[in-house]
Amino acid sequence: MIVKQTPQPSALRAQRGAVLFVALIFLVLLTLLGLTASGTSVMQERMTGGMRSAQMALMGSESALRGAEFNIWLAPQTSASANKLTLYCSSDGSGGCYAPDQTGNYAASTATFDTATTWTSTGSDGGTAYAPSLTGLSGAAQSASLAAQPQYLIRLIGPDLPPGSSGQVVGSNQQQNGGNNNMTKYIYTITARGAGGSTNTVRVVQSTFAAVLAQY
Repeated sequence: MIVKQTPQPSALRAQRGAVLFVALIFLVLLTLLGLTASGTSVMQERMTGGMRSAQMALMGSESALRGAEFNIWLAPQTSASANKLTLYCSSDGSGGCYAPDQTGNYAASTATFDTATTWTSTGSDGGTAYAPSLTGLSGAAQSASLAAQPQYLIRLIGPDLPPGSSGQVVGSNQQQNGGNNNMTKYIYTITARGAGGSTNTVRVVQSTFAAVLAQY
């Protein structure tokens, strides 16, 4: 039996293997797109984690700030019973509050608390640890656990005196109609530091706080 072969057109013979080549090109392009999308997702996840850690650090520092204000009002005196302040302040900060020395300067450790760009310990920076524990949390609160306990530092600026008075601070604390004023306003600055999910994220906040207490 004689089998006759049908001659192939030259155009078809020239296209042999072209489909495979095109498929490989598309496969390479899809691979590059997948790698790009994967890298973008990882970067966005890291950015989201960094923003979350920064927010946690900010909330921790603000909690310490509010805790320091609470202590100014309600913490018991540790010494100097004649001091009319609820929170006793001394030049070495032993009462949880720093007062200026005779030259008007504060303890050198307080500068570390203000200027340190990394997380520092309370033993070296003069700060006080925020009392409610915000580290090592478990259960539903575990995701909000901070890498380190927030810290705060309180400085006494001085009494807010009526205009024309002599003293550390002169302000607007004056009784209306020229009457006697038995209320003394003390001005403080409070600096608080908080760490987020890691100590690589640090947030520092500061407020000026006035405590008005009656002197009998």
